[in-house]
Amino acid sequence: MNNYAAPLDAWQGISWKADTRPSANRHVLPVLHAVPLGDRWLVQVDAIALAALAAMPDAAIALRSRRGYLPESPGNQALAEMLRRRPQDFGLVGGPIVLGAESLQWEADRVRGGGRLWVSGLECYDGFQRLVIMAHVARELPPPELVKAVLWVVVVTGEDRRRTRDLCDTADRCVSPAVPQDNLGSCPHLRAVREEFAAEGSYFDTRRGVVSGPHPVGFTIADVFRSLAALSRGSSPRLSNRLQTDEGLDALWSDLGSDAYRSIVHEDVHAISVQRAVEARREAQKALARLRKRHSTGHYKLLEYAPELVIWGACRMLPRATLHDGGRNSPRWTEIIHGQLPAETERVAHLLVASYERRRGAKHMFKNVAPRLDLWLELVDDVFGCG
Repeated sequence: MNNYAAPLDAWQGISWKADTRPSANRHVLPVLHAVPLGDRWLVQVDAIALAALAAMPDAAIALRSRRGYLPESPGNQALAEMLRRRPQDFGLVGGPIVLGAESLQWEADRVRGGGRLWVSGLECYDGFQRLVIMAHVARELPPPELVKAVLWVVVVTGEDRRRTRDLCDTADRCVSPAVPQDNLGSCPHLRAVREEFAAEGSYFDTRRGVVSGPHPVGFTIADVFRSLAALSRGSSPRLSNRLQTDEGLDALWSDLGSDAYRSIVHEDVHAISVQRAVEARREAQKALARLRKRHSTGHYKLLEYAPELVIWGACRMLPRATLHDGGRNSPRWTEIIHGQLPAETERVAHLLVASYERRRGAKHMFKNVAPRLDLWLELVDDVFGCG
């Protein structure tokens, strides 16, 4: 007899309870470890046994899952690749698979430990996507590889089943979904920066929410990335401008291996780099705010649409090649930032406005400038020749 999927007719050698209803949905789960918790069983099962539960075209119907299998889901594709390449890690991703059963019986294996769980009327409340992934990958991986994937499974019986299904169906309301910023915790360069700040008795952390307080440095991780982008060695302001929106930051933080990310965060970045970049951007922002207060009408009103392009242009005069250098021979950044940068910010703003005035023949109206990033990039190119 197949140990993993019992035949549809009556089982041999098993005495079912009298109230067990007939069901074609019957399985035997070889269990490595089991903990009975009232009407629930918490068991460890390998991927070979679990793959058999969904090894059928109508698995979603048979197991009464909330959704069918989603083959195009990036998450499912990543899980399948993990199971193929690192099966020992597969069981560490996600919570336990939650199943319901009309009836179950436990048969202990006193020689090998563990045992077998005989279940009838099986339903899947949570983890159906992983079950199908295991069923698919089981056709590719040899058994010695597949058994390396061990997962926790909760099997619920009795009156708890309906309540458990309801809880699983609404569980997403109780979960804080991950966002791209959460990826930054895996960046070794930012971890090194955090340790440098800590060694100085200061504070720096990439995590969202309340971590530890107070925050003496007084800036956010968004400030850090926007400031480093403004002082980057790149010849184009496109990245700096793109990071002024939350969508731009999310796109950057979604891929820590991209060229754009590595142009901002790399092994040369230190705590001193962050401090200088943030201080420079803030000083340029103050200078631009003062200029806009003095010139609140006419073409200077256009500056409100692209302040970061002004700041990017002003920061070109800083000794950016030494941004990450904390040695004694490093230029006096504080003096340059507070002494020369404000005047340079105003100069760049004047140049951009003058460039716009030279292009007035194109009749770009104020109301059309805000969405016209290409116009502003043309103006920056006109002033800096950056393309």
